[in-house]
Amino acid sequence: MRRITLPLLIAAITAGLIALLVITRPSMAPVEQAEIRWPVRVATARFQDRRPVLKLYGEIVAGRESELRALTSGPIAVVGENFREGARVEEGELLVRVDPFDYEIALAEQSAAAAEAEAQLRLKEQDMERIEALYAEGNVSAQQRDTAELELDMARAGLERSQAAARRAERDLRDTRLVAPYDGVLVDVSANLGKQLSTSDRVARIVDPASLEVGFPLSNEQYGRLMTEGSLMGRPARIFWKVGEVELEYGARIERLGGEIAAASGGVRVFAELLDTSIDTPLRPGAFVRIELDDRLYPRVAAIPETALYGEDQVFVVENGRLKSRLVELHGYDGELMLLGKAQENALADGEQVVITQLREAGENARAVVVE
Repeated sequence: MRRITLPLLIAAITAGLIALLVITRPSMAPVEQAEIRWPVRVATARFQDRRPVLKLYGEIVAGRESELRALTSGPIAVVGENFREGARVEEGELLVRVDPFDYEIALAEQSAAAAEAEAQLRLKEQDMERIEALYAEGNVSAQQRDTAELELDMARAGLERSQAAARRAERDLRDTRLVAPYDGVLVDVSANLGKQLSTSDRVARIVDPASLEVGFPLSNEQYGRLMTEGSLMGRPARIFWKVGEVELEYGARIERLGGEIAAASGGVRVFAELLDTSIDTPLRPGAFVRIELDDRLYPRVAAIPETALYGEDQVFVVENGRLKSRLVELHGYDGELMLLGKAQENALADGEQVVITQLREAGENARAVVVE
């Protein structure tokens, strides 16, 4: 009996302990999880007409530039006082002069030949008058009269040739003086006293600082947008040239387009004329400048940062502390701002707070708190 009673007793005690532990175990009360509140930054949607500004870059080019070449050959005998690199010259100012000795001799010879031809013509005219009188009296034949008339015509032609040669010699003598064709600045000066010049040798270039242009590219998209408002000709632009810590501003006006489309970019090159410049303008061809050009007008759009857009046409607004979806139409850009128009349905309204913080998990009806 003892052997049977002891195991039963142990089993009963064990069962009692297990029951006691189950009865006295702590209860786990369910904990309600708090709703996530997403901190967001917002921008107020204000629908209004907006004209963005295109920020472009280009290079200053000379609107009027000429190569100065020798018109006659010979050694340089005189060099102008301002015939130096970067010097300012005035229209008609002497730059260089080729030794005129040979050209003066040639002019004197041609002038003498012309005077001789003129004297010969006078003699032939007098002879013709006498022949006409004798022919009228019947003392000379018609053949003699025709011969005298032919000699008179040849004398006239000889005088014209001599006079033409004299004018050519006079022009050659005048062309020994190379003068500035207009007010400007000399560049690429490559001649000095005593240098032997041949006809058409380049001695310098002259640039007119009062006639400068800026050339800059427009992409196909930009060009197409601007063309929606008509021709680009005459459209104003603003030019900025930064020199050290100083930035100089110039007004400009589009004057012409490039002769062909750029094959690499598909865009077009535009040239704008700088306004109110003079020979004292410090700007020079080759300067790299920034251009500001007014873009097309976008009517009734809201300018919102790009981070607000989800997909192609969705933004979120904060309404009563929760996120609400709105549909928009993307019309264009103004720098880093999107220009959004109203969609046909569930459209963004004027004055709504658009979320500009990108949220990966939050969506419709999520709780949000606006932060600065």
